[in-house]
Amino acid sequence: MIRVESITITEFRGIRNLTIAFGGKNFAVCGPNGTGKSGVVDALEFVLTGNISRLSGEGMGDVSVKAHAPHVDSRNKPGNARVSATVLIPSLKKSYVVERTAKSPSTIQLTPEEPGARTVLQAIAAHPELVLSRRELIRYVLATPGKRAEEVQALLHLDRVDEVRSVLQKIANGLEKQLPILSSAVTQARDNLRRVLEIESLTATNVLVAVNARRALLGLPALTELTDKTSLKDGLAVPTTAKPQRVVKAQAAADLKALRDGLDEISSAATAALVTDVTDDT
Repeated sequence: MIRVESITITEFRGIRNLTIAFGGKNFAVCGPNGTGKSGVVDALEFVLTGNISRLSGEGMGDVSVKAHAPHVDSRNKPGNARVSATVLIPSLKKSYVVERTAKSPSTIQLTPEEPGARTVLQAIAAHPELVLSRRELIRYVLATPGKRAEEVQALLHLDRVDEVRSVLQKIANGLEKQLPILSSAVTQARDNLRRVLEIESLTATNVLVAVNARRALLGLPALTELTDKTSLKDGLAVPTTAKPQRVVKAQAAADLKALRDGLDEISSAATAALVTDVTDDT
């Protein structure tokens, strides 16, 4: 997917300042213990994924990239611990400079900044099995033949495939339960539309003929095609919400006064007497 042309390691792990030109070819790092061989591997993994597998996993406790990736002399300055690599992406036929710092390991600086290159680098970061630690390799070598297949799965993190498969299966089962209900709703909607348009079969041609006949009655232009963007209501005036009318204060006051006068008249003694007279007459 990519070829590493060179790498520059600064204040990272046990390395103060080191530049290696790989030329995009296979390479091997050798030397006595404590000379920084693992630091080069860690730097490659870090710049490509933002992680260091040797500093994570079971038994690592509070060890973290931000706190333990910087050189011991820069342990309180994670921003000084940085790795920069020039990589060739064959699919894009172009080289890019990729850089990360221990202060922000998840942030990748890409030069030149291009979406296609960033997509490739994100795909690489999603596959940390590109780096196998000494511990993982020894575990595989010492595994009995019957368990070697399990160790290969662990090396390649294939257990995650089972997890994803399980999640996808749950989603598929849930959707399968909804499918009959949704299918019934689609069938009902088709039948209703066919019944309203008074057509035998629900085809694009039949729908256009029926709809255009009704649009002609409304004086609307005919629709020429039926797509997922077509609206059968094209051309119809959109009703506007009526604005509330303002109430004239003087008129409102007069109406309220007339209402009070009416209530006073109804509750007056004269009105009560009239009601009594009418009641007695009946």
